[in-house]
Amino acid sequence: MDEMQKPLSGIKVVDLTLAGSGPSCTKLLAEYGAQVIWVEPLWGTSTRTVHKYDFYTTGKRAVTLNLKTPEGREILDRILKDSDVLVTNYRPQALEHLRLTYAKVYALHPQIIFASLTGYGEYGPDANKPGYDAVSFWARGGLLSDIAEKGSLVVPPVAIGDITTGLTLFGGICAALYQRKETGKGCHVSTSLLAAAIYLNHDALVEVQYGEEYPKQRTHPRRSLFNTYQCRDGKWIAIAVIADFKKYFNPLLSAVGLTHLIGDPRWQSLDDTMYENAPELVSILDEAFSKMTQDEAIQALNAIDVPVSRVQATQDLLQDPQVLANKYIYPLEATTPPSENQKEILVPSSPIKFNTPDSGTIGHQKGPKLGEHTVEILREYGFSEQEIQNMRNKKIFM
Repeated sequence: MDEMQKPLSGIKVVDLTLAGSGPSCTKLLAEYGAQVIWVEPLWGTSTRTVHKYDFYTTGKRAVTLNLKTPEGREILDRILKDSDVLVTNYRPQALEHLRLTYAKVYALHPQIIFASLTGYGEYGPDANKPGYDAVSFWARGGLLSDIAEKGSLVVPPVAIGDITTGLTLFGGICAALYQRKETGKGCHVSTSLLAAAIYLNHDALVEVQYGEEYPKQRTHPRRSLFNTYQCRDGKWIAIAVIADFKKYFNPLLSAVGLTHLIGDPRWQSLDDTMYENAPELVSILDEAFSKMTQDEAIQALNAIDVPVSRVQATQDLLQDPQVLANKYIYPLEATTPPSENQKEILVPSSPIKFNTPDSGTIGHQKGPKLGEHTVEILREYGFSEQEIQNMRNKKIFM
């Protein structure tokens, strides 16, 4: 998909973000063709300090501005004048201090879609608390505790909440762009790490109101055929039979050598293995799968069309033939390479594809250096060479 075919080609975005959640949103906008100008303070942002830097920033142009000065705000205002979207994950109090609240921006630039992302939402007692993936999404959202094995806590991979929330805001921005075609006016689109966590945690949130208890134990699941099992070689499989129980149950028993249980009254009258006798059946299946290798179990369950997968480690994704066939990962030149002999890293492409698997990738280039495009963009917006030099001398940019 060439640049003109990308769905957001021609859209201009001002990226006033840091850390991971905001940059992940603007990364998606860039992947779909938007022109993204990333505005950083003179010293840069925390996004630059992580190995994922290139993943978050490739395809963007980088500008440094001192927004605490009138000159810095004048430059930003000139850029915003012909932009479509402003994305920020600064806290509300920081935006107030910089005179960049939605009300102030909208008064000057009514076409702007003002997209804001926070840790806990823009109202309430915690609106101005610092919010990060681990605390706002995992811990506050119930996931850290309730998706773990009972008696323990999840050790969450960093940035899953960031990326989820960035995807959420990306969808809101696209909807707002569509709405603006009808109204001609921008609007305020907002989300938070906490909001995304609660939405993802919808199943448990509803079920606790019906008396369900969390966290669970693998040996006492809600459904015995929606569970994980360890095989003879120490590897694990995951099964997900959540519908058509009667269709799958007897064939599954046969596939794992339990034909003698077909017709057993403990399960024969059930429409599902939820709750009743589930722990007992888990124990029986544990023993059955312990006699099979992972490959044998996968082959046997595939043959009867049971939804099943190997439990993979992240490392396995780098060679997964299904991942590679769909170009879900692609090589990117790294600002900080893993080694002298490995200059590229594999990073995820966008999970949303248009027409071809190659859509949602930006190529192999690194992310921009700090302030790499500042002078170029100042020229584009009509500042003279003398004005640029004066602003450099006054440290309006670096």
